[in-house]
Amino acid sequence: MMNRKFTAREAWLLLLLSVMLLALFYYLALYRPVNLEVERCAALQVPVEEDLELQMMKAARKKKMVDELENAPEKQQGELLPYNNIKNEITDLYEALSPAATYNLSFSEAVASGNIVRRDISISFQADTYQKVRSILEQMHSSPYRCILKDLSISVNKSRGEAGGMSAAELINVNVNITFYETLVGAENTNGLVFEKQESKSENEGQE
Repeated sequence: MMNRKFTAREAWLLLLLSVMLLALFYYLALYRPVNLEVERCAALQVPVEEDLELQMMKAARKKKMVDELENAPEKQQGELLPYNNIKNEITDLYEALSPAATYNLSFSEAVASGNIVRRDISISFQADTYQKVRSILEQMHSSPYRCILKDLSISVNKSRGEAGGMSAAELINVNVNITFYETLVGAENTNGLVFEKQESKSENEGQE
């Protein structure tokens, strides 16, 4: 078999072909996969940034809502009705909670101190928007019966999607305590009422 030297033209063609093959290999094996991964990461980054911005806005809205309620002046509003007004109070709460997805009420015993009766109710509920949370709390606060809201806490249940990102579906959890006030003046009875023990002046003097 005879060995033949390549001509200058053939050598240049082989060199050009080798460069083209190397360039094609680089494009298929390195450049294209890396570029696709960068584009995929960039596409994922936008929803994450949007989600973070949305969560920051919601956190600011939540803080503002809590601050407004906690810093609101405790004005004497609502009517102070005779004991036992619990049926009306419960009806008012149920109406306020109607937009909630779920809710639960836990009642403490009504306690009398002098002529004033206080009734503590612990409330937990879930809603799908901050607008509904605000509406529910405002309706409770503006009850026609004298009351005070306190110990408010708000958190959000978040589920993760298939890609590990935050899903759009979420429920806002709210816990709050409300105290209704009633009076013994004009009360028909005191059934179910707990009276706070108060030491008489004579007992205090005897202990001195």
